[in-house]
Amino acid sequence: MKNYGFKAPEIKPTDFFLGSKKLGSVEINPSGDWKLYLPTFEPQSKSIETQSCVSFGTLSALEMICKLQYDFEPNYSDRFISKLSGTDPSTGGNTPPKVADTIRHQGTIPEEKYPFVDNLDEYFKEVPQNLIDMGAKWLEEFELGYEYVNPSDLKIALKRSPVGCAVSAWQQNADGEYIRFGNSNHWVVLVAFDQKDRPVIYDSYEAQLKTLSKDFRLDFPMLYVLKKKPKSVEQEYASGNHYLIAIKKVYRFLIDLWFYLF
Repeated sequence: MKNYGFKAPEIKPTDFFLGSKKLGSVEINPSGDWKLYLPTFEPQSKSIETQSCVSFGTLSALEMICKLQYDFEPNYSDRFISKLSGTDPSTGGNTPPKVADTIRHQGTIPEEKYPFVDNLDEYFKEVPQNLIDMGAKWLEEFELGYEYVNPSDLKIALKRSPVGCAVSAWQQNADGEYIRFGNSNHWVVLVAFDQKDRPVIYDSYEAQLKTLSKDFRLDFPMLYVLKKKPKSVEQEYASGNHYLIAIKKVYRFLIDLWFYLF
C-alpha cells in the first residue's frame, strides 16, 4: 500500500480537543461548507513524490480560513513548511501536529518566494536564512492554534475550520464513492458533508473534490484556529490610526472575555 506522506501522530494528554474551549469556540462558517473557499490547486507530486501531503493539506486549510475570515487568498509555500517541519520522503513523510507546530512557531511565506521544484534534492535542501526570517514576520501578524476533533463532532468542527484528516487513498466502489480499504496513508481536508451525509474532501493530488462513502472512517481529524494579532501601540501611531487604539483594546477585551466565559 503506497504511502503519500502521512505518519500517525501520538496523541498526548496535553493535546487540545474540540470542546475544551482552550482555543475558544467561535463559529466562523455556520454552514459548515467550505467549497466556496477552496484554494488554488497545487499538486504535491509531479515527476517527483514529495510525500508532503500533511504540509499541503494543512496549508490548504489555512488558505481557506483566510479567504473566508479575512477576505484574501494567500498561497503559502508548501515546500518551506515541508522542509522546516522535517518531512522526509525516505521515512514516510510527517505527522499533522509536527507540521502545525512548525507553522505555529516558524510562520510561513508566499509560494512565490519558495516555489515547488521538480527535483527531490533541490526540494528538500536547507531553507535559506532570509526566508526563515520572512516566516518569522508572518508570526508578527498571525497566530495559529489547532485541536483534535472526535469523529462524532466533525459537523460542529466544520463550522470553525476545514478539518484535516487521515484517509486510505484511493479505491472506489460501484457508485463512484471512495471507500476505506486499509490503514491511513494520506492527509486531506474535509470541507463539507453532501446532501446524502457523505464526507467531501479536498485532496492534494487531484483538482476535483472527492466524495467518500458515508461510513468512511476519518482518522486523527484536526481543526485550525487562525487569528490576526492586534497591532501594537507603536504600529498604530506609525500608521496614523492611533484614534482607533482605544476602540480596538475594548474590542479585544470583549473577545477575550467571550472566549473565557464560553
